[in-house]
Amino acid sequence: MDQHMNKIALIGNFPPRKCGIATFTKDLLEGIRSQGTTTAVIAMNDGLKKYNYPPDVEFEIDQNEIASYIHAANFLNTNNFDAVILQHEFGIFGGRDGRHIIQLLKRLQMPVITTLHTILDKPSESQKAVLLEIAAISRKLISISQKGIEILQDTYGISASKCEHIQHGVHKVETQDTAKIKQKLGVDAKKVLLTFGLLSRNKSIEVVIKALPSVVEKHPDVIYVVLGETHPHVIKHEGEDYRHSLMRLVNKLKLEKNVIFINRFASNKELFEFLRICDIYVIPYLGENQISSGTLIYTMGAGTPIISTPFWYAQEMLADSRGLLFDFGDSGQLAEKIIYLLDNETERKRISGNALALAEQCYWPNIGRQHVDLLKNLSREDSEAERYQMANDIEFAFPLPPLNLHHLRVLTDDTGIFQHSRYNIPDRAHGYCVDDNARALMLSVMLQNDVQDTDDLNRLTSIYLSFIDYSLNPANGKFRNFMSYERKWLEEEGSEDSAGRTLWALGYTAAYTRVSNFYYHSNSLFRRALESIDYISHPRALAYLILGLVHHAEMHGEAAVIRMLEKKAEQLSSFFDPVIHDAWPWFEPVVTYANSRIPQALMAAGTFLRNPDMVSRGSKILNWLISRQFSDDQFSPIGNKGWLTPDHKALFDQQPLEAHGMLDACLQAEEYTKDGKYADHALKAFAWFMGENNASSVLYDFATGGCRDGLHPGGVNLNQGAESTLSWLMSLISISYYLRSKSK
Repeated sequence: MDQHMNKIALIGNFPPRKCGIATFTKDLLEGIRSQGTTTAVIAMNDGLKKYNYPPDVEFEIDQNEIASYIHAANFLNTNNFDAVILQHEFGIFGGRDGRHIIQLLKRLQMPVITTLHTILDKPSESQKAVLLEIAAISRKLISISQKGIEILQDTYGISASKCEHIQHGVHKVETQDTAKIKQKLGVDAKKVLLTFGLLSRNKSIEVVIKALPSVVEKHPDVIYVVLGETHPHVIKHEGEDYRHSLMRLVNKLKLEKNVIFINRFASNKELFEFLRICDIYVIPYLGENQISSGTLIYTMGAGTPIISTPFWYAQEMLADSRGLLFDFGDSGQLAEKIIYLLDNETERKRISGNALALAEQCYWPNIGRQHVDLLKNLSREDSEAERYQMANDIEFAFPLPPLNLHHLRVLTDDTGIFQHSRYNIPDRAHGYCVDDNARALMLSVMLQNDVQDTDDLNRLTSIYLSFIDYSLNPANGKFRNFMSYERKWLEEEGSEDSAGRTLWALGYTAAYTRVSNFYYHSNSLFRRALESIDYISHPRALAYLILGLVHHAEMHGEAAVIRMLEKKAEQLSSFFDPVIHDAWPWFEPVVTYANSRIPQALMAAGTFLRNPDMVSRGSKILNWLISRQFSDDQFSPIGNKGWLTPDHKALFDQQPLEAHGMLDACLQAEEYTKDGKYADHALKAFAWFMGENNASSVLYDFATGGCRDGLHPGGVNLNQGAESTLSWLMSLISISYYLRSKSK
């Protein structure tokens, strides 16, 4: 490797985004730049707002859009970067446990080192898998604490040679006239306690407030300053509930004159002023599982004495008389420690001096130099990342249209999604149906990984879930299907198919939504509807139901759901007992619509239940359907003008839901066989939308993002209804996931 590091990219949050990792990335950038190295930032956007970044930021990644990560990799590969430094925290990247970042890393053609800001000692299976894949791609993993390296070795089995300990950096704090600053801040002649940082429940500020009555009794001139606004994501999900609970506690304990809340994000300059004038810095964090704390090291650098709970990083940094520790949640013990230090100025100076001596080794230019030296010393022979390069990226060999949700939004009003459109204009005459709202609900959950505007996506999910909720008839426990534009139900119960499809969507939502209220709502509806499903007996409806049960069982593993899955899967499989070995292995003399869902359900259930005979039966049925619907290397689904019989196959009209169903069934089979054969059929089914069909006509409308309603002998049906558009969008997302999983 070239020993010169001329241009380094940092990936992470960046100011004006307000969080610790944003501050860390900016400070590290300046530390590296002080070594004469050119730097640039790839900034993570959080979906809450757009940020007015400084020129340091050369590319932005939208957290929830997979495509954005891939575009970032292309940017880095084509702009002559020598190396990448990733700031990793599970919550700042999209996808389950932040797995979207892997789509970027595995495409890079330069070395990567990763700073791990969180290292979990008890990760979930998914969290562990994500970290291990990041570790495989990264040339080095940087831990800010020694404890982190121990966990990487003991919990993740990562070798010590892969790990590097580099301290959190700190700024040199200039000596200031503390009396003037105290006067300016209105706390002159007071003993100041301080806690700084974005407010959230895991900061446990209430522990300090409960300690104050004893402290104030001995030192009535004590002021406790809580500096920092509420974390933006806390604001989004629960508002200012936590801050107001703290204020109520202050009032209850009659501490109004002893506690000050400063509700803003402090700049470094303002923070350093507060650190210089405070007598004791208190860190009351809730649990031990924290391997880094910028506020702790910054306070050490300011020469301010610290009292902290014994989280891992505090234990390490405050050892050897560099601070005092108190037990988690123990306000009485904290009060004793505060009084002890307030009574002993000599002890305050001693522990703060010890802390400052360590912090002086961690000034940002020194930390920047350690990063640059680490990259220079990496040898190409050490690389485990050579296989993660873009040369054979299947996604680039099979280009996909961009995701366009314009027509989905046009079709959706405050009630639900319209069934039909005339051309691309919603047709109100036909109203709504639960079928399409169930499909739309599934799509909205799938889109969690592809849409940055989470507020708009959550709005759509709420509409579809609300429609389904209202469709459940309390009189009979069954779902109604058709509703007029005037919001009047046209029936007391819908078809078995519509009920099965709705349960599929609810099971999927309860399994995969990342919004807790959507989970509670969908799970409640799923359970209520399962109480009345004995009437569902048609194979296609059973298949839809089974797919919903599989999703729910895979995620939640509830015994009652698994028992129901076993029962319904056997019921579906039994339809084929008399015919499975015949030349016509279908349960009736005509094959109509959505045929592929039946073998898909059998394979999904068989895989989950570890029933190879059921999987084999499903794959045999799917193989037969494939043999009847692929011709000359092209997908040619069964037309609905006559269907498929032993003597005849209707060529037209071909429907988008058939391509979507075949694609999903083949990807389900591919997940089991992993031999590429079924995936090839899935790709051909997707290509049907793009013009690889009997009429050589493109069904996807690039202008609207909609999909045309079907294929006729003379070309396409130009209307763009809900079923077609939803089939297209779900097919696009599913094939995208498959291609990205294979592009290694």
